[in-house]
Amino acid sequence: MLGIEDAARLLAKGDVFSSYFSPNVDLITTSTIHDQPLGELRWTYEETVVRAVGSQYHIPTDYWVYGDMEPEARKANIRAMMQGTKWFSHQLADTSTKIIPLVSGVNREEREICYQTFDELDASYCAVYGAQYFGGSMGDGINKLNNYIRNIVSEYPVEGVMLIGLQSADYLQRLPPEVVAAAGQRWIYQSGLRELSIEETRNQFGQWKQLPESQLGRGIATLGSFTASNEVTA
Repeated sequence: MLGIEDAARLLAKGDVFSSYFSPNVDLITTSTIHDQPLGELRWTYEETVVRAVGSQYHIPTDYWVYGDMEPEARKANIRAMMQGTKWFSHQLADTSTKIIPLVSGVNREEREICYQTFDELDASYCAVYGAQYFGGSMGDGINKLNNYIRNIVSEYPVEGVMLIGLQSADYLQRLPPEVVAAAGQRWIYQSGLRELSIEETRNQFGQWKQLPESQLGRGIATLGSFTASNEVTA
């Protein structure tokens, strides 16, 4: 997975970009980047980079949504994010790039704005940005993140969730089975990217990734994620 700005920098280096990715590797581009450039990021620029990269998947038009913001400001940003998601779905309809919409909101009322867009786009997968639950004043927020994701899968019937910002196998195993993909930066030091040769890095990464991957989609299901059609009885 590459942030839009990182993808643009690699593109500017020409042959360097093609050396990073082989045809049999799926590339996900994402708008989930640091806040300062995020506020300046334009949809048309984002589209230009995605088209040039030719990524298989794209997570579009992220807007910051924090608990200390005024409720109306949060809702306005979520609406803008969903408008951008629909815009991207239309703009990239002539490409093979598939959209993975973000879900955001501190309560169900705010998240319902996302769910309405999911219905319009017939989206069965979504992405959750979870990096803000760790570090700073939040500390170790795995329990809060776990509850947040469980709220989402209880509120909307997603088939799969991609979690951005967490790759710890110990933490991934606590999450609901709907979490089927994870992206973060742990792989950088686990693979020795900055110390080892490319070949050594690939081998070390191949060994490391097996553990976090084994924890995806295997957590304890959330009771609220079962629908009436499942005919689940206690």
